[in-house]
Amino acid sequence: MTLRKIKYLKIDNNSDWLAYQRGLPKDIKGKAKAMHLPLTITRPIGLTKGASIAQITAAIETHNKVFDDVCRMLRSSSEGTVNKKQVIEDAKTLLEVRGIEQGALIDVDPGHPAFDGILDTAFDIHVDQGKHGWEQHYPNQQKMPEDLMSAVFTLLNTNKGHGEVHLFSDAAEHYKQYKQQEMRLKATSEGKTKQLQRAWTKELKRLNDFMVFSGNQEFTTDNCNIALRLYRKHLLEKHQSSPASAKRDLVPAAAALRRYAEEVAINVAVTTKLTIGEQKANAKQRPVVDIVKELPLLWLAAHDDAYDHMFRLHVFGIFSGSHASELIQSDVSDVYEDYFILGGTKKATRTRPVVIVNETHRQLLRQFKDYQKDKFGFASVCGRRAIQTESNHSKLIKDGLYEAAGNPALTAYSMRHTGKHLGEIKGVSRLPTFQRMFGWSSGDGVQDDYGAAGIYSDAMLNEFRALTDTLIDGLPEQPNSPTSADTSNIVAFKPQR
Repeated sequence: MTLRKIKYLKIDNNSDWLAYQRGLPKDIKGKAKAMHLPLTITRPIGLTKGASIAQITAAIETHNKVFDDVCRMLRSSSEGTVNKKQVIEDAKTLLEVRGIEQGALIDVDPGHPAFDGILDTAFDIHVDQGKHGWEQHYPNQQKMPEDLMSAVFTLLNTNKGHGEVHLFSDAAEHYKQYKQQEMRLKATSEGKTKQLQRAWTKELKRLNDFMVFSGNQEFTTDNCNIALRLYRKHLLEKHQSSPASAKRDLVPAAAALRRYAEEVAINVAVTTKLTIGEQKANAKQRPVVDIVKELPLLWLAAHDDAYDHMFRLHVFGIFSGSHASELIQSDVSDVYEDYFILGGTKKATRTRPVVIVNETHRQLLRQFKDYQKDKFGFASVCGRRAIQTESNHSKLIKDGLYEAAGNPALTAYSMRHTGKHLGEIKGVSRLPTFQRMFGWSSGDGVQDDYGAAGIYSDAMLNEFRALTDTLIDGLPEQPNSPTSADTSNIVAFKPQR
């Protein structure tokens, strides 16, 4: 590609320096004349003929954006006063076209000829439009809007980086970009990607609801704090019976405003405390499996090929407190001889080892070891079930529980609660190791005793095995069940963190 084929690139035969040159569209040339703006925008791009094609095209694209701003400003000029932020942006564009730096008047004495010279360049014929007789001198000219003139003068007396006007919509857009980047970092599988996208869709709706409620206000300390307090009050009235729902709806708005204040509009302080603690909802009671009547039935179902693969894995999850969301993020490559890594080593948050109960459990975990990996190099122990929605997972597990145990009240959440209940019956639920095995913080420093990767040590895995054997003791024997609690085949694993 030659230089002459680059659109809007001006090449001077008498100079090595390159420039941008582009004519204004016909529909706005009249307005440009009225504001004494050139009909052809010509600006140096700061590069010579020796620059690379990539550098030149990037510079041209930057100037195209400025050109678009000029066109937008001219097209909106007939509307009179526009919002404060837009006026500031228009003023910046005007100074850019006129070739004047923001803050040009800061160190210039008003009595100095240079002061008037800068004003004349910035405003051209409009510098005196407030004086008597201006209309007679320029009968065919349109006055520059007063708010635009004021904004230009303000910028001339303000250092770069200051005088910015921020809006709630800026904060919302900044938060969206942050969340999208976060999703890209956390997306370690197709299933995880879809899970994150579904969660973000809900969060985005909550953020948009706040914007509808508050309106697109200027991003100031008072406006932010007042808007959040009013929205909090609104949500508490809307969700009178569910403070948790009110909190869930409030979080994205508060997070968006606080992040923008911390990272962009640093002169704004979002200080409103948004705790929703005055009202507490009653803790939702999760039905648990009847240990005597129903658990043996589920145990048999877990060993029955007629039941769904994921449902069977979830039943085995009773003995470790495994969530369905954790199981679907468990990679087949993280299944070892006597344990697997719940959530997988690619998971950003802390994971934990789970003892493999018996040979049936091991075979279920390894069933998809030859399954084609997704674009992230991930193959879930749940197979293609992993890319389904949470509601599909929940229904599948609930249906399996009803079919096996005949109890319509049991849900996917019942399983983790059943594990804790089983631990209470066996008298081990308060043991620090039990709590660690279920993924809870014991609060007594047990995790510190083993260090960052201590839960993967032989000693800790042996303790997990002993606890697991205690939990399954008394359940119907299976042909492929382990005959003893021998742990000699445990492979120590210390993942890099």
